[in-house]
Order: sequence, then structure tokens, then C-alpha cells
Amino acid sequence: MVPFGPGCFWFWLFEHFPPNVLWCEERLCSFIVTPFNAWTNLGYLGASAYVWYRLRKHGNRLFRFFSQALFWVGFTSFVYHASVNFLTQVFDFFGMYLFTFLLIMYNRDRVDKWPKGSAGIKLFWIWVVGFTALTTVSLKIHEHFPIQIYIFGQILYIMWSELKAPAPPKTPNRVYFWGTLVSMVVAVTFSILDVTRTMCDPTNHWFQGHGIWHLFGATALLFAFKHYLCIYGEPSDSQT
Repeated sequence: MVPFGPGCFWFWLFEHFPPNVLWCEERLCSFIVTPFNAWTNLGYLGASAYVWYRLRKHGNRLFRFFSQALFWVGFTSFVYHASVNFLTQVFDFFGMYLFTFLLIMYNRDRVDKWPKGSAGIKLFWIWVVGFTALTTVSLKIHEHFPIQIYIFGQILYIMWSELKAPAPPKTPNRVYFWGTLVSMVVAVTFSILDVTRTMCDPTNHWFQGHGIWHLFGATALLFAFKHYLCIYGEPSDSQT
């Protein structure tokens, strides 16, 4: 395989706008620079198609939006890992906040503290774009700024707001929520093992810790979907 260097499709952007973190997988001279880390985002896209099919006739517009958000999580991450430069890394930040604010929106909506319908979706986009911009500016001010604190704070809020809200009557033990949490812990563990090079074989394009993060992240969102399905109900139970 030809190594990534001058003359490769994305190299000029990588050289002039390097990302703030490099994952273990070696970069190839290809339109898809890091193939495993890119193609594992199909997990999100597959999950999006499944959720869209399940919710296509659901009466709650906010809940139907779940499939669209899932799609954009996968698409933005794919674009970044296919190209590997800071400009497209902003899309990856965008995808991370799509993930977290999706769950925040539903937890706020459950206790009637989020606007309904299109107003709620508009507010969702404002928060996602706002935090994407904040993260980008933070890294431009200080290239080693620990942007993880933004995500960590949002995850803590998701957990707090979930446990403050009434448990779904069909699953009072919140089994799908705990499935979401466990999947996220596994995903984060693989990502940490990757970025610290604890588990790292750069030449292996069939198994990379960060790519496994994508697959377990998609699993976490499927568990989350099942959790909120117990709250919003099946399409046949919803208002049209």
C-alpha cells in the first residue's frame, strides 16, 4: 500500500490543516485515507436505516428525527476519517454533539422542558452548531485544549437527567438505558486504547480501536432508541 504523502488526494489539507489527534491506523494514499476508521461508520448508517423504518409512520416529529441524527453522526465521522484534516475534523465534532444532544433533547422533552415539533429540532441544531463552534475555537486558541470535558459534562448531564425523569412503564429497570451506558463504556475503552497506542497495529486495516468505538457507539444509540421507544411508544400507539 502506498503511504500517505505529497501528491495524495488529501495531503495538502492534512499538511496545512492537521487534525489535533491522530488515531493508530496508518494513513494511505487513497481517497479513503484510514479505511477501517472510515467504513465502520456504516454501523451508524445501518442503525439509521433501521430506526427510520421503525419510525417512518410515528406521529411524534421529535422522535422521528432520531433516524436523521443517526445518519449525520455516521456521515460526518466518515467524511473526517476518509480525509483526516482539521477542516473535516470539525464535522467529527459536529457528529459527537449530534450524539449527545440527541439524548439530552429527549430527556428534556420527557419532562416537558423542550419545545415540541420543528421548534424543538431547531433548538437542537442551535446547541449542536454552538458546541461545534466552541470546540473549534477552543482548539484554535490552545491546540491541546481538553475538549473531552465538553463531552464528559454532557454525558454526566444525560445520566443525571435520565435518572431524574420517570422510568418507562414498560421497562422500569431502564434496561435499555443501562445497555446504552455499557456500550458507551466499551466504546470509550477501545478509543482510549487506540489513542494511547496501548493497542495499536497501524498496518491492520481490519481492526482498529477507534473503529470499534464507532461500532459500539452505533450499538449504544440502538439501545437508546429502544429505551425511548418504550417512552414514546410504537408508531401505532402515537398520535398522527
